[in-house]
Amino acid sequence: MTPPTMICQRYEQGSTAWDNRLPRDYWGAVEIDTLPRALHRNDHVVARGYAVGFGQWFFFPAIEPALAFGRAARMSAECSAYGVYEAARELKFCEHHQQDELVLLIKKGDSLDRKADEVELLKRFVQGIKERPWSAGWHEPTGYLTEIGSNGRPFTTRRRSLPL
Repeated sequence: MTPPTMICQRYEQGSTAWDNRLPRDYWGAVEIDTLPRALHRNDHVVARGYAVGFGQWFFFPAIEPALAFGRAARMSAECSAYGVYEAARELKFCEHHQQDELVLLIKKGDSLDRKADEVELLKRFVQGIKERPWSAGWHEPTGYLTEIGSNGRPFTTRRRSLPL
């Protein structure tokens, strides 16, 4: 028998690991042993990254912003616990429903937060913000500051961004 390929066939709608709420438009958030490889096609996209859970799931493309987000959330009076996990965000067109379906896949295992290297990863997060303070997306630190040119586009300067 051929294994199911559509998200709606593989996962229960509304299922969520650790009872965290699902972000809007997600089919589910499920724990799995092995994450799928990254993929980008017109009808199927798998993005690898990290999931942060503390009452709701949030997906990030890199560990640096995921750790900063989780740590900041835990400092709130409303957050009693959080976890950061390796994850994948899978988006696939469903032939049956004739629409895209989205699932958050969370790798089983220990949380990645509060480890020995967390301070260094948080420094990289701040470095990325220092280099591109206007950006809403994550960019790996380059060691150089960027500025907005007269044409409205960012460009890398020759000015070093280190030390913090």
